[in-house]
Amino acid sequence: MSRSMTGRTFRAAVVQTLATLGDVEANVALVQHYVEEAVRQGAELVVFPECMNSGYLFDSADHCLQLAEPLDGVYCEALRALCREHGIFIASGFTERGADGRAYNTALLFDRQGELICHYQKQFLATHDQNWFEVGTKGNPVVETELGRIGLLICFDGRIPEIARCLAAQGAEVILDMANFFAMDQAEMWVPARAYENGVWFVAATKAGVERSIYYPGGSMIVSPDGVVQAKIPYDTHGVVSADIEPGWRGARHWSFGGAKLADRRPETYGVLSSGLEHAPLRAMLAEAIVPEAHTTKVAAVQAHASHAQSVDDALGMVEHAFRLGVKVAALPLYFGAADWRLSAAAAREQAALAPALIGRLTDICACYDALAVLPGVGQQGAERYPEAVLVSAQGVIGRQREVHAGPRTQAWAQPPSEGFAVFPTPYGRIGILMDYDGMFPESARVLALMGAEIVVWCCAWEHPNQRRLLSVPKAEDNRVYVVCANRADAPYPGGSFVIPPSGFPTWDVDQAAAPVSRWGAVMPAYANLALARQKRMIPGVDMVRNRLVETYTVLTAVP
Repeated sequence: MSRSMTGRTFRAAVVQTLATLGDVEANVALVQHYVEEAVRQGAELVVFPECMNSGYLFDSADHCLQLAEPLDGVYCEALRALCREHGIFIASGFTERGADGRAYNTALLFDRQGELICHYQKQFLATHDQNWFEVGTKGNPVVETELGRIGLLICFDGRIPEIARCLAAQGAEVILDMANFFAMDQAEMWVPARAYENGVWFVAATKAGVERSIYYPGGSMIVSPDGVVQAKIPYDTHGVVSADIEPGWRGARHWSFGGAKLADRRPETYGVLSSGLEHAPLRAMLAEAIVPEAHTTKVAAVQAHASHAQSVDDALGMVEHAFRLGVKVAALPLYFGAADWRLSAAAAREQAALAPALIGRLTDICACYDALAVLPGVGQQGAERYPEAVLVSAQGVIGRQREVHAGPRTQAWAQPPSEGFAVFPTPYGRIGILMDYDGMFPESARVLALMGAEIVVWCCAWEHPNQRRLLSVPKAEDNRVYVVCANRADAPYPGGSFVIPPSGFPTWDVDQAAAPVSRWGAVMPAYANLALARQKRMIPGVDMVRNRLVETYTVLTAVP
């Protein structure tokens, strides 16, 4: 991503430390110490972790409220004074005693004059949060500053894709994350992923050390809109790190391979995001009684397709081999019948003409093994052609999913995209399909999950490592569904097809958890316990669909 020669660059600093429970004076002293170091590094914005005034692991709700402070208390007055003294912006997590007498997990941003310019209260409360704090009432605020447009969120808020997306949709260029990260994956994957998918800078400050029974590993970092970590504090250490931020960085809101991260959204197809769980098909499914051992299937990404070295016959042979091994749902890579990962208008015509014969042959194979296949190709109605995946069974086509988002590679030949997503009930689970470019938008997988998908298939030709490294696993974990990524072996980022379970992997490092295989013909299977896709809790009390504040997401579904 290239830098713009226009626009103001400023230096931001993140602080990694450990607040002392119940000792606001000690915590003010920490803040003063780290502000001095950040200013020495040239920082104009300094970001501190969550609940920095009070500590976090309280004895009870009453204990939390006892330690909570109003906005004109000792801690905030100290921040105001530091802003005025050094002429800087300060953001900090804050245990707030609201005007209503309740405790909130809050994030605050003060300007150079010590004025409170952004006030946010945490929406997505972790298990511990629910013991002490009320759900936030401030929505998803974004403030215009001389540094750029800035939004705030707190720790677990980053696990709900809608929250960061709402900030970005309101024009936020920089998101400040005040956190108490408990696990490395939240820092190492979710912070870069949210930066990358939204095209924003992320400045995330977290604690390090032990507070009673909680171990904070650290993970404070500054990430650019391309998902690259620009500065990071080592684990298990305290300190300050800083980096230059350029809100006007050219290309921040565009993918490196073309297309716009926000402008290419299809809000008219996202209505279920802001309508509430009671209106979503998923609600009835969550109440259904199922027998777990009867609700299983074997799924696979079959990394085979026509190429300049392998024929369609070769590729279909690999699909049949997968079925012989017991696979019941096979996901195939983008443009399965095409020799190239990118289609010209002429090649698109050829693929549309080939589609009926290819569907017929695949139907026969599915009939032999009582299986299903997701076949991505080119659909046609009259003179119109468009990227389309078909769900093929022994009975032929049982579902069609056109690409919903107009991709930059298909503009030369594709007709306008479809009206929305569909989920297809099958004997082997409820299946939703992301056709290539659709997978670049976090709304897509969330919509499919709310529509009741248990398996989401992403048929793709990846052009950047971040598509696998940062965008794939959050689709599964954020929505608690199986995600099957089927990528072409001849794509700019070749292969790496895999299946991600609803709870993700034991490690945040995707390449370590599922080493990418680039060869043509690889079959990446998984035995899917679909009951796991009916359980939407990440940890006790933390439900990835029920705990969302949908009334704050209307910016995502508003049609320009």
